[in-house]
Amino acid sequence: MNLTMALLGTKRFMTKSEIFRRVAGYSGTSETKERMFERDKDDLRTLGIEIEVASHDPLFEDEVGYRIRAELFQLREKFDSEELGLVSLALGLIGGSELGETTHSLSRRINSLAVSPITPEEFRLSEIDITEEGLTELLKALSERRSVTFQYRKEGTSKDEDRRVNPLGLSAWRGGWYLVGEDLDRDDVRVFKLSRISSRIDASSPSNAYVIPEDFSAKDYLVMLKPGEYSVAVRVRRALALNLRNLAETVTQLDDDWDLLKVNFKDREQALREILWMGPDAVVEEPAELRLALVESLKKLVTSHG
Repeated sequence: MNLTMALLGTKRFMTKSEIFRRVAGYSGTSETKERMFERDKDDLRTLGIEIEVASHDPLFEDEVGYRIRAELFQLREKFDSEELGLVSLALGLIGGSELGETTHSLSRRINSLAVSPITPEEFRLSEIDITEEGLTELLKALSERRSVTFQYRKEGTSKDEDRRVNPLGLSAWRGGWYLVGEDLDRDDVRVFKLSRISSRIDASSPSNAYVIPEDFSAKDYLVMLKPGEYSVAVRVRRALALNLRNLAETVTQLDDDWDLLKVNFKDREQALREILWMGPDAVVEEPAELRLALVESLKKLVTSHG
């Protein structure tokens, strides 16, 4: 934190010798301070904080200096009341977990803003339990790029297997968490369901042990999240139909009240089921046969229930 503040506050490149003199926390022999500095730089880069490195004068071979540009460090996005409501809701969900202490300060910051958070009506997440054994350890290992080891029990077997994995991503689906990682013994990217990890997770390996490819996406390896082949254009009301929006390939604003979503479902039955759930807030534009099937389903509903 001290290094971040110092590099953010300087308008010119700060040399390593200046950092050692002016930034609190660097003490001991020159070799010790060098190790501490390299560790801190690695930690900041792991967090996605970009450090610029250059000399004071490009025409001369001066000692290189370091700085963090404020425009690359700060959040450039402005959140509206509804977006802040979603963030507040997410913080509330993890408030009782091991990450709870971190959420309190974030919640205070949100509540101090001039914009009051408003949670959209379609969200009813208060009963969701997002905690799972090993999640905190894997999140920390992923952020620090540490290899992990654990025992894993595959579906349909009663035998535990030793696994050595480089965590690449974590994703949740229908209340369960999944780890996507490089299985070092099988030389392949595999998916692990956290509830099937049968031992403690050991993340004692060195940090920055591997690099995650820039084009990596955990969703590419989760079969349940892959788009289907039944393409649908559906018009939905603004700020509604979160599930459809999560599935959508494109979202186009039509006017102040409606958006047009292009969604790929697995089949017509899935499309019918998801769109019927939205009632009058979703209107099928194409294909025509899905629109007809939707009308027939609504007619049957009226006949059955009056």
